[in-house]
Amino acid sequence: MKEQKTLTEKLGRLIELAGTAILMNLLFVVSCLPIVTIGQAWCGLVTAIRYNIRGDSWFQGYKDGFKKRFLRGTIVWCVMLVLQVFFFLTLLRDTQNLFLETGALNKAGIVPAVVTGLMYLLFNMLTVSLIMLNVYIPTKVGDWLSNAAGMVFKAPLQLFGCALLYCLPLVMSLYMTDIFFMIGIVFVGFYYALAALVITMLLKDTLVDYLVDARIDGTLIADEGKPTPREDDEEDEEDS
Repeated sequence: MKEQKTLTEKLGRLIELAGTAILMNLLFVVSCLPIVTIGQAWCGLVTAIRYNIRGDSWFQGYKDGFKKRFLRGTIVWCVMLVLQVFFFLTLLRDTQNLFLETGALNKAGIVPAVVTGLMYLLFNMLTVSLIMLNVYIPTKVGDWLSNAAGMVFKAPLQLFGCALLYCLPLVMSLYMTDIFFMIGIVFVGFYYALAALVITMLLKDTLVDYLVDARIDGTLIADEGKPTPREDDEEDEEDS
């Protein structure tokens, strides 16, 4: 009987988490509709994930992240949007030039396509880095920018994976249009919430390191909310 109850509780928790992810995702998608609010929406979604992990209201987290990180979220998105669009359009042109009119591979076009693709991914990595630091470690602008650039070298593989998750919908919408519309319900339903959770997990250790350094250096301009889950565990161990 006890095992049955435990299984029921686990199933109920799984359903609850799935429902929460869908609601988060829908709110994020609606918030992105004006386009210029995508940066703030990502800040809100990441904050909602943070609040939900520590047991607080995810909706309150979304509002806090969207409003309290509004200015920097807007700046990050507007600047990076211009750069990403430029490199993406260049990548689109370079990939089209990979094949000659006869259908044969244009070897001369491989290097430009690869370089442009790497630059596009680099700016996506920087965007993710800026958003995550904006949410978790509020510091002065100079420290924020330097930490974001430093994270690219400190956690390149993690950020590379995060960038792929971040730009996948756009890439699929242009290069794999049929598949994108076939699985469109995935993006509307839960993709972005799941991506935000995975990005948070991938960058967790790096963010904790930056947070510890910022506290030691005294560069935090605000320490809003509770510590990250890992810090909670460490503090509990110290108390015990």
